[in-house]
Amino acid sequence: MVLRSAWDPPANVGGGRDAFLGFGGHVRILCAGDLHLGRRSSRVPWDGDGAAGSCAEAWMRLVECAIRERVDLVALSGDLVDHDNRWFEAFGPLERGLKRLADAGIPVYAVAGNHDYDTLPHLARTIDAGNFRLLGEGGTWERATVVREGRPLLHIDGWSFPAERVTASPLPDYPRHPHDGVPVLGLLHADLDQPGSRYCPVALADLHQIPVDIWLLGHIHAPALRERPGCPLVLYPGSVQAMDPGETGMHGAWIVTVATGARPAPRCIPLSTVRYEALEVDLTGVTDEDEARSRVVAAIRAALQEAATDAGPLTYLCCRVRLTGRTHLHRSLMGIARGFEEEFSLPDMSGRVTALVERVTIDTRPAIDLQALAAAPHPAGEVARMLLALDGDADPPPEYRPLIDRTVAALRSVADHRWYRDVAGDPAPDASVARRYLVQEGWRLLDALLQERGEA
Repeated sequence: MVLRSAWDPPANVGGGRDAFLGFGGHVRILCAGDLHLGRRSSRVPWDGDGAAGSCAEAWMRLVECAIRERVDLVALSGDLVDHDNRWFEAFGPLERGLKRLADAGIPVYAVAGNHDYDTLPHLARTIDAGNFRLLGEGGTWERATVVREGRPLLHIDGWSFPAERVTASPLPDYPRHPHDGVPVLGLLHADLDQPGSRYCPVALADLHQIPVDIWLLGHIHAPALRERPGCPLVLYPGSVQAMDPGETGMHGAWIVTVATGARPAPRCIPLSTVRYEALEVDLTGVTDEDEARSRVVAAIRAALQEAATDAGPLTYLCCRVRLTGRTHLHRSLMGIARGFEEEFSLPDMSGRVTALVERVTIDTRPAIDLQALAAAPHPAGEVARMLLALDGDADPPPEYRPLIDRTVAALRSVADHRWYRDVAGDPAPDASVARRYLVQEGWRLLDALLQERGEA
């Protein structure tokens, strides 16, 4: 069976639409990336069953999904192994899953990312499974062809990280193969539309100019799908298991079906046992602590109801709550927040999924007339004037520039400390971050000053 998806190629793509019409059949690809074997989900109490939140167990769920869905192949877009745990924790689970897929006749194709650029090649040569192929080792494009009954099903063009950091795009070196009517999957670990990235920066416009049907990318843990008529489908499958509160939303794997006469059809399958969500709760006008708690519970309940629908193996919904708005309760919210963080849990109707609160951030404002207070000649008035100058999109007056610069320097001294050097990808604090920090702390200071003065 030979096939080709029917997207309209750009004018510079060789072969043209007529070159791939008339073929029958389809191919089903299970797409995943950023497994990070060796890690587990954080901020969730597993009650002694840590395996339930491990990336190794998520890999085995992916394996069973591939067999259950009867896919033709599995494609993995890098960072199969976590940098900090590497070989020993990854070897056993990876080989066990690959052998299970081999028994089902499902081949696996992968590229290496920035976390496993050195580990994955060694694992590929050591693992005894027979169905695993690492493409593009050493930073050279490599093509594999999936064949069924002697006829090609799919070409896979892959490129692997040759080092931990890659600052140039590999797309200029992409080989131009003769067009033969067989669909093409591009497999790459890369940072999309981030030209200054140290992790293989590529431009979406450049991906669109290369004659492939699907680009499967790794590196970004949030799932993302880019579709444009006449261009290849570009898919970040995201991490299979959500690992920290920054990885919100549904996580799992994607099945992409390539069929004659249709664009590639992607479908997400939830496989993570944890889902992280960021919730904002507006407490404007709330004057009673019970009402404040009720608003938070209502927001969590709504998120739980959504998450529990088609949840797959989901066990925990881990919420990070941000309280906003103007309220006279501003001073008493710390106790409410502590109660949610330490004691709250809410099961869904089935009892399968439990909502927890990982953190409550208090970004409410006291019910204060800043304009009136700013006219006062005392310290609270000075803080009010600073808040009016810094809280907003307008450029602050020049007299606040030294304060912002000193705050940037202080925040960077913390961010650059050796304890935090391994936090990859966090941007250096800049003036906008410093302004947000000053506004947050300014409101706290103002509230304390007014409390001392006995004012509302």
